Amino acid sequence: MTDGWLTRPAPPPGELRGLGIALIALPVAALPHAWYQPAWVTLLMALAVLLRAWVHWRGTRAPSLWVMSVLAVGAGALTLGHYGTLFGQEAGSALLLVMIALKLLEARNRRDVVIALFLGYFVIVTTYFFDQAFWIGLWSLLGALLLTAALVQLHAARPLSPQFLARRAGAMLVHALPFMIILFIVFPRIEGPLWGDREDRDDTARTGLSDEMNPGDIAELLQDESVSARVEFDGDVPPPRQQYWRSMVMTDFDGRQWRADRDGSAIDVPETDGDTVAYTVTLEPTRARYLPVLDYPAELPDDAVLRDNHQVIREERVTSRIQYSAAADLSAHPGSEENTPELDSETRERALALPPDTAPEARTQAQLWAASHDDPRAIVEAALTRFSGEPYRYTLQPPVPDGDPTDAFLFETHAGYCEHYASAFAVLMRAAGIPARVVVGYLGGEWRDRGDYLRLRNADAHAWNEVWIEGHGWMRVDPTGAIAPERIEQGLQGLSPSEGEQRPAFLDREGLPWLQQLRFELQDWREFIGFRWETWVLAFTPERQRELFERFGLDPRDWRSVLIALGVSFGTLAAGVALWMLLRGRERRDPAQRALLRLSRRLRRAGLAHAAHESVDAWVRRVAAARPQDQEALEDFARHYNALRFAPLDETGRRHHRQALKAAVARIPRRPDTGTGAAPAAAASAAAGDR
Repeated sequence: MTDGWLTRPAPPPGELRGLGIALIALPVAALPHAWYQPAWVTLLMALAVLLRAWVHWRGTRAPSLWVMSVLAVGAGALTLGHYGTLFGQEAGSALLLVMIALKLLEARNRRDVVIALFLGYFVIVTTYFFDQAFWIGLWSLLGALLLTAALVQLHAARPLSPQFLARRAGAMLVHALPFMIILFIVFPRIEGPLWGDREDRDDTARTGLSDEMNPGDIAELLQDESVSARVEFDGDVPPPRQQYWRSMVMTDFDGRQWRADRDGSAIDVPETDGDTVAYTVTLEPTRARYLPVLDYPAELPDDAVLRDNHQVIREERVTSRIQYSAAADLSAHPGSEENTPELDSETRERALALPPDTAPEARTQAQLWAASHDDPRAIVEAALTRFSGEPYRYTLQPPVPDGDPTDAFLFETHAGYCEHYASAFAVLMRAAGIPARVVVGYLGGEWRDRGDYLRLRNADAHAWNEVWIEGHGWMRVDPTGAIAPERIEQGLQGLSPSEGEQRPAFLDREGLPWLQQLRFELQDWREFIGFRWETWVLAFTPERQRELFERFGLDPRDWRSVLIALGVSFGTLAAGVALWMLLRGRERRDPAQRALLRLSRRLRRAGLAHAAHESVDAWVRRVAAARPQDQEALEDFARHYNALRFAPLDETGRRHHRQALKAAVARIPRRPDTGTGAAPAAAASAAAGDR
């Protein structure tokens, strides 16, 4: 039958022998895109695969080239209409998927299927534009395995078994793995994500911390168990009460809301004489520029600066997971590096500012303290004493205050979370004439024995204060410690809910049913594997590559250094493969074969080496005729060789024959004993025969 306007004959099944596997491999490779591409892309891919499978296995007529041309133009128009372009990460990936689907549908020969399969490898790569999780890596290996198996079958002259295809494709991937690792480490890395950031215009923070703080904001984060950062320490881990992770400093206050400082000049990192705590942070995307650091910073990442409020700011926004190293001096505080610290007038004015008519009752109380105490430290203690006394309580579900939030909290509800105490304390200090500000970050965290790292959740968000003491500098004051010291000493595990309140479910694992315990255990394993994937693979940034190259005196930005690194790496790999093949060849020989080879080499100079066509018994008879003095040892050798090689033996029997075979070889010297007369006689007889 000839081609028509709508259909054409399907090609013979033998021409597309690997198409069946390709119809499985390509959807598997493209499956992760279903979470990120429009539904019509996934639907088109599924329909094309199903229709092609029907044509292939039933032998029905396939769509004609006219139909395929219309579908191709329509798919391109849909992509252009949805994204407004045919280029970029999302639009390009969508176009690639629909074109692969159409290529499968119109495949008429082996070449068409090969093109579709090779495009499938590109589909696997484009998956990493959208997600780089560990499971994506595993799924990519599965997709690559199936694509390779399809290529093997496509080029085979006959149908191959699934077991053979799996072994052959798996062996090819294993052989390619060392090359992949070398190229991953050595090949120059691009600054930032490949082809730019993902086309995502959402400017909201990815973690729970915001650059604004209202009453109740941090309390709402208490139920958010998502991870914000993971920390690995180089040495001893500081106790939870010293784990203040400074993120943002908030000085401006409008009577209800605190806002993070957006300006400030950069300062040098203070020098410290004390011991420092070094650590490495793997930070989740925040879409902000701040970096959580342990108070107080003593070393910073190269791409970050320290502002005069001791907030660490990065040059670029954190739009993807990053890793950075820093160090802290836990005994220091801002201003301690100067002999006589003084607060500049502008900062002092901002740290004392209170909107008019804000918290009148709190102002009155603070002014009474100021009139009674000359020392600012005494005023600080008076405020903390007020919090530690009744009837204040630390609550996980703070009430919504009416009227002025500060006065309502201090004189009516007496109940709040960390942000209520921090905000009220700062207002009291400012009203008493003491410069004060709010610091927002994280406190404590959860130590993970599996992996040896500290996990910071959004629920670990915390707010505390800093007050300026003349001659001392900024001093940390945490009002939460006065009302709920267990929160400071134990982290979130120390939270004690009030009557009628409930702790976050992820904090309570004791006494749970086995199914829930199993779920938590699987979550922990998944997080641990994902964390190691992040630290070992995803966090291999250009900076870390430069550090690695510098250890060997190389520069990854210099093509000569790259060529040297590639040459040394591939040369080492080739030498290692050659050595492995040599050792593997030796290991493949059983003990009997090794003994035969050793004895044959020993007799080679005398012209008595074992020939490939000879049986061991025939060879032994030939050698014994030339060396009758070794006949007994040679016969022992043959007997133990045959037993070890062919007899069904247990381990004890094999050990006995191995030892006997070794002893028999040792009894046969390289040269015959000329003192016995037997050997010379045999040699003379042989010479006479020659004449």
